[in-house]
Amino acid sequence: MATFVVGTSVETSENVVEVTVNPATPISPGTHHFQLVVVDDAGNQSDPAITQVVIRDATKPTAVLAVVPTQVAAGQSFRLDGSRSSDVPPGKVVKYIWTMLD
Repeated sequence: MATFVVGTSVETSENVVEVTVNPATPISPGTHHFQLVVVDDAGNQSDPAITQVVIRDATKPTAVLAVVPTQVAAGQSFRLDGSRSSDVPPGKVVKYIWTMLD
């Protein structure tokens, strides 16, 4: 178990870590990114791998947006996917509002 602070690395010898959340200072709702760098027995570091976790709000719906495929050639179509968006039951998502920002 580990308590994470933004910008501060946590080192372990185990290949799995539990993110321990203090109820007094929970991780805020929204999308958060975590990075992993591994080091071999010769001291060589890997390139970073980054993943995201979505912390759901207790009352508001949570938007989760993916793009398929993640890279496209100029002039090629792609899909925006909001199917992993959700609301806390018994609520349900009934509308998706899409905006291109730049």
